[in-house]
Amino acid sequence: MKRKILAILATIFMCSLCLTGMAIAAKAGYGFDIAQGADITAWDGAVSPATEWDDSFKDWLYNGWTQTTSFFRDKWGTAPAICENWLMEFLGDTTNDAGDWWEICVDTAASGGATPQAVDFKVNWTAAAGVKVWQGTGSGWTAFTAAVVGNGGDVFAGTSIAASPASATPHRIVEIYLSKTATLAMAFSNNARLAIYDANTGQTLMWPPYSSADAADTYGTGLTGFGGAIPEGLTIGLMLTVSFVAVAVSARYFRKQPKI
Repeated sequence: MKRKILAILATIFMCSLCLTGMAIAAKAGYGFDIAQGADITAWDGAVSPATEWDDSFKDWLYNGWTQTTSFFRDKWGTAPAICENWLMEFLGDTTNDAGDWWEICVDTAASGGATPQAVDFKVNWTAAAGVKVWQGTGSGWTAFTAAVVGNGGDVFAGTSIAASPASATPHRIVEIYLSKTATLAMAFSNNARLAIYDANTGQTLMWPPYSSADAADTYGTGLTGFGGAIPEGLTIGLMLTVSFVAVAVSARYFRKQPKI
């Protein structure tokens, strides 16, 4: 009995360490797989061909704590350089408005922080200014002048109001290319946060929920996958389920065997 209790406690302790570690560097319970998939050939804000993103990781965007039907996808590629490719679809944003915007933030060292650090960068878009890249200073953001924006550069993005396999109603679609070359200093695995705003409705969707561009501690944890895409996000429910299974297995393994 003592061995079984010790085994269960040890398993719980190890799971707690894992959860604690994630909470330090990112928002606990929210992770994504940087899946391996076919290369994107055009970052034009249109899902074409229809299967273009089928081999990528997918998770949902949140309105507050409410999970919506809008979503993001991501996968890494090899052309025109080693890169991360991202897609956002805001199904409820059906109009082009001057105040629309979107952003993606990356913690390249997965080190967290309550303020933007030098290892963090942010890419945002507004209808008025287009795509801009920012780098953390330790206390805020400054223009990332070394990052080249545009097709063939470090960052490239396209956005449009168009139909897609997810909805026949034209809606906001965003495609983003992030080069993993030296300028952005992205590792194989890094943490990230996404947000998108519809000025027509005043609604902001984001992932993870209640995250902040200014605090990498609130980003989601990213892990590079070298196989196929993983279809669902790494939620706290999944993590707890795995922990429960580990505890159950440990209890069974260390059960005292009856004497013969």
